[in-house]
Amino acid sequence: MHVLRSLVRPRLCLALISLCLIAACDKEPGRYTASNHAITTPQPGTPFSQYVADSRAKIRDALQELRYTPEPHPFDDYTIDDAVSIRAPFEISPDNQACAQKGKTVQNGEGVGFLLVHGLSDSPYLLSDVAASLHNALPCATLHALLLPGHGTVPGDLRDVSADQWQAAVKYGLESFDDTIHHIVPVGYSMGAALVVRAAENHRNDAELSAMILLSPGFAASSDLAWLTPYVRYVKPWVDKRRDHDVAKYESLAMNAAAEFQLLTVPFGENTLPPLTQPVFMAVSSDDRTVRADIAAHFFCGKVESSNRYMIWYQGEAAALEDRIQPICDDIDVVKSATPDLRTVNHAHTAMTMRPDNPHYGLTGDYRRCDHYSEAADYKACEEDNKDAIYGETNLLESATPGTLRRGTFNPDFDAMMGKMVVFLHKVLEP
Repeated sequence: MHVLRSLVRPRLCLALISLCLIAACDKEPGRYTASNHAITTPQPGTPFSQYVADSRAKIRDALQELRYTPEPHPFDDYTIDDAVSIRAPFEISPDNQACAQKGKTVQNGEGVGFLLVHGLSDSPYLLSDVAASLHNALPCATLHALLLPGHGTVPGDLRDVSADQWQAAVKYGLESFDDTIHHIVPVGYSMGAALVVRAAENHRNDAELSAMILLSPGFAASSDLAWLTPYVRYVKPWVDKRRDHDVAKYESLAMNAAAEFQLLTVPFGENTLPPLTQPVFMAVSSDDRTVRADIAAHFFCGKVESSNRYMIWYQGEAAALEDRIQPICDDIDVVKSATPDLRTVNHAHTAMTMRPDNPHYGLTGDYRRCDHYSEAADYKACEEDNKDAIYGETNLLESATPGTLRRGTFNPDFDAMMGKMVVFLHKVLEP
């Protein structure tokens, strides 16, 4: 494979150069250009509350200039105040009353800090339900949710961002807790999980890094062509250009961002990362079509050395775990994905972190993900009220009646997953 790539890459680059003039002439709407308000990594020592306030101001300025001024209703009925609140980083302080009632113990979150890191093109909202559940279960804990550089404003701000900037933001997040925090537990979703694991390389002997929670971990892109993105980005700016009407995240994806994700995750695919000594909780869908579930399982079985490890493997339509992953290891809890009561056939990558009753992404929420349909009639049918619509991953597209498959945006097993996560945390945080 390496020999083939060495032959292909020079020819590929020459071929792609011929496309430069075409790409340069492609005039883009405002949201596809970089704003002057991109989210960046704050200076070390910046109070987290100040980082939140500064980020909210940048989001507001970018959205006002490039979305709400040229478009009357870019996110349907959501106001700019709504959009800022949904996309911004956030901090949840301990609930002193609930903490006192349950008892100020480490298992109730006393001295515990959770750092929540979202995925590529997402915002902290994608981890808001997880944060709320953790806050309820461990009311003495402090939670910090990051907004990664280039995110939360307009998709064009991902055209000039780097994985180094994302890693710097996670480093800031890990250092953002005050001296009362003695146990830090990063929670990473999708690319955020890869960033958390990469950050652990520099914290291997840090006693404060007590555990990791990795949800739909993005350790390798599912596309066989992902390795091309670092080259293609110079002549093809976008992986996809979409409507961008989701108030919580970008729908369009810059090729540069895909390229930086590819470079970030190379060590996972090459199996060159050092082992993890920290306890790990992981939740993975067998049918994930954004990232490779097999790489996540290999990592869990081969790189997580702690005896305190736990994986939920949501088994969907794909081949059974035993047929996909060798060797099988202990500590894997296989859970069937199908949940007929919630019209869910399997777990999509985009579903893992949200409650079924989430007002935006839930079963009766206001957003329906239908961008896997290219035909206008199928897209429209998918978005309309339809009790026959099903939720699942895009591997169901060929078998589903056209217009009836919505890509899953909520986890039908959310409460059970969070219950298992809390049991894991209580065990990890035992005095």
